[in-house]
Amino acid sequence: MHLTVASIPSTSFLFSVSSIICSFGNDSSPGNFNESRRFKLILWSIVGATRGGPNRARILNLLITDSLNSHQIAKKLNLDHKTIRHHLKILTKNELIIKSSESYGATYTLTDIMKQNVELLKEIVTKMNGN
Repeated sequence: MHLTVASIPSTSFLFSVSSIICSFGNDSSPGNFNESRRFKLILWSIVGATRGGPNRARILNLLITDSLNSHQIAKKLNLDHKTIRHHLKILTKNELIIKSSESYGATYTLTDIMKQNVELLKEIVTKMNGN
C-alpha cells in the first residue's frame, strides 16, 4: 500500500529524536510525554509541518518495503538526486532512517522505531491530505 501526499506549504522545523527525548526526559510518568507522544511530535515536525514533508513521507513510504540507495529513490519518485540527498540527510539526522554504510551506493532503511510507527506515518499523511 502506497501513501499519497499532497503539497503543503508550511514553515521548516528540524528536530532530532535524541534532542526531543532528552528535552522531555525518559520518564513516562503522567507529567511527562511518553515515548509514543514524543515520536509523534517528531514525525509531525519532520513530515507534517515542513514544506519538504510530503517528499519525506514519500521516501519513508518507499523504505517500508525496500532498502534503497539515493539514486533508486530519486528514480522511483522522479525527483532530483540532490533533493533526495537533502531529505535523506534530514531523515537520517532525525533517526527515522539509517544508512547501511558510508560507501557509494549505500542503502537506506527505516529505523526500528519508524518501523513500529508506520501506522502513525499513514495517519499523518491522511491528515495532510485532508481526509
